[in-house]
Amino acid sequence: MLLKRLALGTVQFGLPYGIANRVGKLTEKEAFTILELAHKEGIDTLDTAYSYGESEEIIGEFISQSGKNFNIISKLPYLEKEGISNKDVSVVEKYCAKTLNRLKQPQIYGYLVHKFDNILKYKDLWKVLESLKQRGLISKIGASLYRPDELEYLLNNHIHFDIIQVPYNIFDQRFDEYFPILKKMGVEIYTRSVFLQGLFFLEMDRIDKDFKPARDKVAKLRGISAGYNIPLNSLCLCFVLLNSFIDRVIIGIDSMEHLKQNVASVEYLDKVENLYELVKSLKIHDEQIILPYNWKARV
Repeated sequence: MLLKRLALGTVQFGLPYGIANRVGKLTEKEAFTILELAHKEGIDTLDTAYSYGESEEIIGEFISQSGKNFNIISKLPYLEKEGISNKDVSVVEKYCAKTLNRLKQPQIYGYLVHKFDNILKYKDLWKVLESLKQRGLISKIGASLYRPDELEYLLNNHIHFDIIQVPYNIFDQRFDEYFPILKKMGVEIYTRSVFLQGLFFLEMDRIDKDFKPARDKVAKLRGISAGYNIPLNSLCLCFVLLNSFIDRVIIGIDSMEHLKQNVASVEYLDKVENLYELVKSLKIHDEQIILPYNWKARV
């Protein structure tokens, strides 16, 4: 049951991703092997995006060849980057059709706005998404967010969404206070960045000495991991899984071994539960530290 709360992130199927990533983009063969194991372990949800290189195509090819199905959540491209104006926002329908074609699916479970700024700039975007939902091409619509003020905008402007995807990990607990509200609304909560793009595993000499708050907290986290004999990845993953408001925890995978380690992590859930408040106290409020796009050359 716990493994069903994991969702497989697939950005590595199409792009080299994460600061600790040393293997680059996965081959199609490696991606197929990972998808096979994920399905066998009961992981039934995949997270992808139009902008994740060949990720959608690889997933589609695997499903076509294996006959194994997943709930798939994809995301729109960055509309500004595609040169789309507000009056042409209906072209989102074509991007959705292209995603379905890549995935070889008649419809998918979720379709999210990948960049919050698109919601502000494209006033008719949500109408297009609701139309796609009404036509049965997508079951649920939502947004991938970075900051709580973005969520507050959606709530304050009464924008109806079914799914929200936000970063959440031991350092970044900013969305905690919103989770009960979202559950009352019936919104499905997906979290990403459980390993903070690999920061927790980075060699200390790769973290800039001026990035002291991050270095100090990473050192404390590793001390807890070593002191209680809990693998660091298990400590990080179980901490997020212990938050009962979260429906799916998206895990990024760069190898078959990595997936096996994460699947095995659930064995440590009881041990981590006993340390929950201690681990929770490591949270950081400074967005210069917990949002990777602010790191610049510090790691």
